[in-house]
Amino acid sequence: MKNNNVSNASKFSSATKKKAYAIGIIIVLASEFILRDILLPEKPSDIYIGMAIAGEWLILLILLVFWIPKVEGNDLGSIGFGNFKWRHLWIGVLTYFILLIAWIGSYFALTAVGFEGLRSLQPMIREHSFPILFSLFLTGTFLEEIFYRGYLIERLTSLTGKRWLAGTISWTAFTSVHLKFFGLGPTLDVGVLSAGLAILYLKERSIWPCIVVHGINGAFSFLIAPLFML
Repeated sequence: MKNNNVSNASKFSSATKKKAYAIGIIIVLASEFILRDILLPEKPSDIYIGMAIAGEWLILLILLVFWIPKVEGNDLGSIGFGNFKWRHLWIGVLTYFILLIAWIGSYFALTAVGFEGLRSLQPMIREHSFPILFSLFLTGTFLEEIFYRGYLIERLTSLTGKRWLAGTISWTAFTSVHLKFFGLGPTLDVGVLSAGLAILYLKERSIWPCIVVHGINGAFSFLIAPLFML
């Protein structure tokens, strides 16, 4: 009888966790879609972008401080937030250079069919103030990696038991959330980055190499290129 009670409690705990995971995934994806694709106008000012960023970071704070430890009963290691290792740095740098090669191929492919890549967004990016650009850099580097790689991939893997499916959904969600403001060509370029980050996370099961890759890309896109009018 005692063993049956333990088994039933374990099943209940597992079912409760999976329900919390499903709700957490919905919260992350819905908040991203609402804040970026519904509430923001097509040509948002700094104020609108700042409000959207603030909303995203509030959701992230709730996720890290309350939802994961209190509701799910997990630690941050469960979303790939383990200890930083120096190998994460060189793996991230190496992955970024591999992505650069992929972007060269993407550039020629997009040009061949009449589309432009991420570089075409620079005039739009330079319209915004440095505080907003720095906020976008931080949001891409940390928040997006926690949301789309660490949390989504780990929780979807727990729910489906299929890492490849979790990585595919993460890749699709991250790519599509950029479509409204980036347009089709640059979004396809984002898809290259998204695929690389998803594969990197699935291989390393750590968010840190992904943060390195996204940080390098974000620093160039939002901080260096606008400064030098590249």
